[in-house]
Amino acid sequence: MNVYLESNFVLEQALEQEQCESCQRLIDLATAGSIRLVIPAFSLAEPHITLMHKANERRRLSAELQKQLSELGRSKSYREASSSFNEITALLIRSAESERAGLERAGDGILRAAEVIPLDSDVFYQAGATQLAFDMPAQDSIVLASIVRHLAETKPAESCFVNRNTKDFDLPNVREMLEEFGCRFIGRFDHALQYIEAHLRKATDGL
Repeated sequence: MNVYLESNFVLEQALEQEQCESCQRLIDLATAGSIRLVIPAFSLAEPHITLMHKANERRRLSAELQKQLSELGRSKSYREASSSFNEITALLIRSAESERAGLERAGDGILRAAEVIPLDSDVFYQAGATQLAFDMPAQDSIVLASIVRHLAETKPAESCFVNRNTKDFDLPNVREMLEEFGCRFIGRFDHALQYIEAHLRKATDGL
């Protein structure tokens, strides 16, 4: 079974969010050869941009807090309280560093377990048409175009596209396009794991 992923899978792992254990289990299944993980190259690059923006926002917030705390610290009434808030600004900086390290670990794990769909001119051409047809953001159209091309080229007997971005992807026209290739959309990683494990058990029972 082909299991198609997107950038939020990478972030789920990197930030150790609530469904990260299900993501790790999917990686383990792929490493064992039970499933085939496939991810667009664009979806490996996008999380770096996302975390870079978050880190910049936190640095700006930290700088502004430090400025305000410095002013408060001049007042005897607030001096003790301002020292406590200094811990918050330090946390903002540490969190960005921790998330960057987590992204590197998550990326390495996914690269070892997954096939990467190249980003080339054909994908860009198809993404442009997809964006116009479905009125979706450019980055989402690149992901969808990458996956549809891979489906068309490889024609897997079973496949699913796992993506927590249901706002932009869990749409009737997108589902219809995927289902033309026998690909099912699943909007949660834990639900995808349940679906895949049930499929694997059924296949084993049929032997």
